[in-house]
Amino acid sequence: MTQSERLIRYLSSGRSITPAAARTMFGMRRLSGRVNELRSEGYCIYTNRTAKGVAYRMGRPSRAIVSQAYKSAGSKPFIG
Repeated sequence: MTQSERLIRYLSSGRSITPAAARTMFGMRRLSGRVNELRSEGYCIYTNRTAKGVAYRMGRPSRAIVSQAYKSAGSKPFIG
């Protein structure tokens, strides 16, 4: 199983992950880069910024986000 697959499985379970935790659990050095790759593949991963740093979690986009994407890019992103 690849690091990306393990990350997707972890985030799909409803948990958040920090860069330090990703380094410890999966050996990932650049979690932000991996998150950007997954986003480009269509995964909805949110960034939570806190005083302690950054954490990522997977979620479902709200109707407002989907509506804004449709307005800015048209129907192209929604065609498989």
